Amino acid sequence: MRITDRKNIAGVVILYNPGNNVIENINSYMNQINHLFIFDNSKDSVVFVRDSFRKYNKVEYIFNGGNLGVALCLNKAAQIATNRGYSYLLTMDQDSKAASDMIENMLVAVSDIKDIGIISPFHVNKFETKQIPSEIFNEELVVQTSGNLLNLSIYQLIGHFKEEFFIDYVDTEYCLRLNKNGYKVIRVNNALIYHNEADISERIFFRKKIFPHNHAPVRLYFKTRNRFYLRDLYKKYFPDYFKYEFTLFRNMFIKIIIYEKNKLKKIGFALKGYTDYLKNIFYSPF
Repeated sequence: MRITDRKNIAGVVILYNPGNNVIENINSYMNQINHLFIFDNSKDSVVFVRDSFRKYNKVEYIFNGGNLGVALCLNKAAQIATNRGYSYLLTMDQDSKAASDMIENMLVAVSDIKDIGIISPFHVNKFETKQIPSEIFNEELVVQTSGNLLNLSIYQLIGHFKEEFFIDYVDTEYCLRLNKNGYKVIRVNNALIYHNEADISERIFFRKKIFPHNHAPVRLYFKTRNRFYLRDLYKKYFPDYFKYEFTLFRNMFIKIIIYEKNKLKKIGFALKGYTDYLKNIFYSPF
């Protein structure tokens, strides 16, 4: 892969009732790609976004008339980009801002590596909870969706994002599927993306910093339901990952109980998600 391959990169950002900072976020990577699809999952069209980018031929704004989920929009964008001859799709969310050299650094770092299904940047949140590694890149098991370069030729081989997952664990499932099929997920550590993870906050617990995510209650439905589906699909292939993932899942609920608002509502949505998992029901509360 060469730097000149930037002309072969389309991008997609998925909106859901975004704040005003979404314009600045989109502008941070617009000049790093050749074309951008804006999929709007809001109930009402986000007029200020549509009008801000109307003058750009390289931008297509698509209003879905409601929340169709992340996976469906990713699949639509990937298929359109493939049909138009693009090799890679940059996948963004509305809360992420790219460094000006993010994509260039990603392409340079992996230029000699084969069989890459996803190239990911390093995610930095407002509290800088993770230290940037000294290595130029790391091979990862899973990465977050935002900022990824999705290899569209491999995407066509291993299949689409699971639309029944709707939102949470969509990225995790796809990464595990890549690894299971022998493809690489590479995170480039000098390619930075500034990601506002949910509504993350900082608290102190016995002199230790704790970072609750403060997700909306409905997200706990998807996080619980999809987490158990995912475990059933991949635990026998990646047992160590699911031991680690269980710790994260447990700690998320501890933080909810100790620090977050709407505790009972969040736990109620989580129980509904688990019940639907047991019944093999894929349902969206939106």
